Amino acid sequence: MKIHLDVTSNGLDNPSIRKQVEDNLRKSFKKKLPKIIERMKEVPPLFTTDVGLYSKFHNEAKECYELGLYHATISMVGVTAERFTMELSEKLKFKINENSITEKELFGRVIRKEDIRLNILEKAKLLKSEYTKKLKKIREIRNKYIHPREEENAKEDSLKILKLYIEILNSRFSDEWIIKNGKIVKK
Repeated sequence: MKIHLDVTSNGLDNPSIRKQVEDNLRKSFKKKLPKIIERMKEVPPLFTTDVGLYSKFHNEAKECYELGLYHATISMVGVTAERFTMELSEKLKFKINENSITEKELFGRVIRKEDIRLNILEKAKLLKSEYTKKLKKIREIRNKYIHPREEENAKEDSLKILKLYIEILNSRFSDEWIIKNGKIVKK
């Protein structure tokens, strides 16, 4: 019989146990710090004017990777990418015979299926084909871990999808903006 127990929280009100836990955390973090710095160097810089709730999720995904939490990184990038497309779909404008119609009126609900949303965003020219392909690749990798069939390389995959997401945002940025003499300028 296997049992998994974690009763750490039960002892944290005791000052001596709390101090012991704090000391152990400091030692552990100090030991892990060089690897955290190395992983930080692996993540490309991000330039974007696409800012929304997903920006917060992106920061969490990046921090998960830096801390070596690879499965959490994969999950967070999946959440981030989907939230990005949800917020981007808010820019969609539908018309029938020159009359405006909402997404809900047109489809009977807000689009929930990601493939449909991506196709509509691409048709509406809110996403380029290359971005749609990368977003689908992110989803494909994420799904390997949400529905695991075998052990995968989470470290490699987490960095791969984090980079894919950053590539999308950086490309969207460079489609409209350049950095000239240290300033962001519209193309």
